Amino acid sequence: MKRLFGTDGIRGRANEFGMRPDDCVRLGRALGLLLHSEDMGWPERDAPWVVLGKDTRLSGYMIEMAVASGLCSAGVYVRQVGPLPTPGVAFVTRSMRADAGIMISASHNSYHDNGIKIFGHDGFKLSDALEEKLERIMLSEDVNAGLVFNEQVGRAKRFDDAGARYVEFV
Repeated sequence: MKRLFGTDGIRGRANEFGMRPDDCVRLGRALGLLLHSEDMGWPERDAPWVVLGKDTRLSGYMIEMAVASGLCSAGVYVRQVGPLPTPGVAFVTRSMRADAGIMISASHNSYHDNGIKIFGHDGFKLSDALEEKLERIMLSEDVNAGLVFNEQVGRAKRFDDAGARYVEFV
């Protein structure tokens, strides 16, 4: 099995293994399965929800839509916060009591690369054990076991106030 997660999430060239749209949909589904099955979020919710941010790389639009589609297909609600620094996504995840946060960015890597970093509800990076579990689900046929139907499908919405919340915090 090819290892996707490195020291800081998944990184690679856009449209190559790990950063292809179909890989990103599978990642969203796998995270949805984990959020429904693990004690990763806030137990009082009927459906988990995730903060999804990105930097300004062009491939971020493609990756954002693919990850959001995978999450929604697994019954997860998505709040897209648009361009925001990585610490901003971590902060908004924690302050808004989201079940997880996702940052699409390759920070200092070349412009043709991109990456996906996942935060737990506490705003901190997922543990290596959870990343390994997420990767196993993502690369297996089990990733389709969590598809939901009809009114259980998640919804993705823009959240325009995230940047202002982070600026206020800083």
